[in-house]
Amino acid sequence: MKNLIKILSFLLVVSATNPVLAQYKQLDIHSKILSKKDSSVIGFVHIINLTTKHGVISDYNGEFHFTVNENDTIKLSVLGYEQLKLNAKMVPSTIYLSPKNYELDEFTVIPYKDFEEFKEAFINLVIIDTTLKMNQSLFMFEEDLFLFNNNGRFGVVVQGPISSLYDYFSKRGKSKKRYEELLAKEKYKSYLATKYNNKLVAEVTKLDDEKKIDEFMKYCNFTDEFIYKSNDYDIIKAIQDNFKTFSEK
Repeated sequence: MKNLIKILSFLLVVSATNPVLAQYKQLDIHSKILSKKDSSVIGFVHIINLTTKHGVISDYNGEFHFTVNENDTIKLSVLGYEQLKLNAKMVPSTIYLSPKNYELDEFTVIPYKDFEEFKEAFINLVIIDTTLKMNQSLFMFEEDLFLFNNNGRFGVVVQGPISSLYDYFSKRGKSKKRYEELLAKEKYKSYLATKYNNKLVAEVTKLDDEKKIDEFMKYCNFTDEFIYKSNDYDIIKAIQDNFKTFSEK
């Protein structure tokens, strides 16, 4: 009986001192998130434990509670601010996030798929003369005007310039509207790429082959609407779920 007690005591000492067997200390984090620019409150920030893939969202006042292990890595992200990664032991009671500016590359929108198509369209371009012609009857003497009308009655007829102007500017307005729609679409695509991209997939799945990553992203087939409406946690969760079935192929 004494030997059994000695053995149990020895095992308890070893498990307590061995870093492999010992459990990491749990931390109860309670913090508030503010803007680094003006110390205003940032609500609804996504706080994700990258080690366990669990997460929470801060409340309207920017506050959150989160229980983690001391060696876990925490990521904070929200639209309009730079992402921030912290070691669980280094999370302060007040966290400051830096505002983020989204810069888009300059691009030119043209209605042609390549230069040859543009060249052909340019060669066959029909330029309509939009110059308004003054009715010659405005400068005629009374006798000439009588002959010009050719009906024995005097009168001046001006050929609808208002209608011509309306047609011209209506076409320009439609082209401008189409350009603005294309520009908005490009900005929308660029925003989606900040939420779901090759780098994020590689970080979550640990894939390092670009072809394999592209193949997996095609397999996921996430819609633009899903990416736009989902937060970081939902996207990571969807990637993990799809990767399980993808790996079994």
